[in-house]
Amino acid sequence: MNIENVVQLIAGQVAQNPQMLTSLLEHPYSTIGNATNNNNVSKDEASQVVAAMSQLACGSAVDFGSLASMASGLLGQNGGSVHQLANSLLGAGSTQGVNVTNGIDAAKIANCIASGVDLSDGLGLDDIMRVAGKFLGGR
Repeated sequence: MNIENVVQLIAGQVAQNPQMLTSLLEHPYSTIGNATNNNNVSKDEASQVVAAMSQLACGSAVDFGSLASMASGLLGQNGGSVHQLANSLLGAGSTQGVNVTNGIDAAKIANCIASGVDLSDGLGLDDIMRVAGKFLGGR
């Protein structure tokens, strides 16, 4: 699976349906699998997609050259669990009923605002579209 293509696909789908970001938080493997029609998403692939999507959600460019090593390091910091990784990057500390719009903590909001994405009203469609537009428009 080409991670860059998968991230572009998911970013485009999130731009059309922001609720998909919540789905990625709660069910990373199945969300990625459903988006790519692949029932065999590996832990490495899922961790890279989650890490890339969190960067995009904060308005950062994704460095695909270092994404694998960065995601691996983040995965190690989260007990080797993609679900814990998704929660730490996209959630508020619990996968039970977390709404990504309200689940980004103050430090992440500060980082996102510094990156040019205004999350004062939550992570909305306009924010996702702006980020996805930057990402997809740069191709």
